[in-house]
Amino acid sequence: MELPDCVYLRPPSTILPCAPTPKQSLPLSNLDSQKFLRFAVKYAYLFEKCVSLDVLKSSLSRVLVDYYPLAGRLRRSSICEDDHKLEVDCNGEGAVFAEAFMDATAEQLLEPCNLPNSSWRKLHYKVEAQSFLDVPPLVIQVRSYLSISKHKIITLINFYVT
Repeated sequence: MELPDCVYLRPPSTILPCAPTPKQSLPLSNLDSQKFLRFAVKYAYLFEKCVSLDVLKSSLSRVLVDYYPLAGRLRRSSICEDDHKLEVDCNGEGAVFAEAFMDATAEQLLEPCNLPNSSWRKLHYKVEAQSFLDVPPLVIQVRSYLSISKHKIITLINFYVT
């Protein structure tokens, strides 16, 4: 089954931490700075119960206080001349939060889940960026699906690993 395209009614927003966070740089390990280990880990969660977007955004804002590196940005190390060494600039710039709709029910979406399906890539928001360093460490997309009996919501999380 080929999944339909997602429809974005508005541009993604940036969710900031709801309280001040430490402003610091956290160096990544030598292993974490290897180019061949830079990739995105993508998760998809399906929830039977619908939660308002305002509650999700508020919760994310609170979580980013304790997990403040996820609200920062990756950059090349400022203390190391090695071009491959990276660090997290804990600057509180926030996480990307996108809302999308898809013309399919959650049940239709789950039908082909036992088979490889490249159209699943449509489920995750793609940040347009010049380089890996321009992509925020945390990108969350929420999609709503209308089924016959219930409103279901799928939360998709892109966590960019270095």
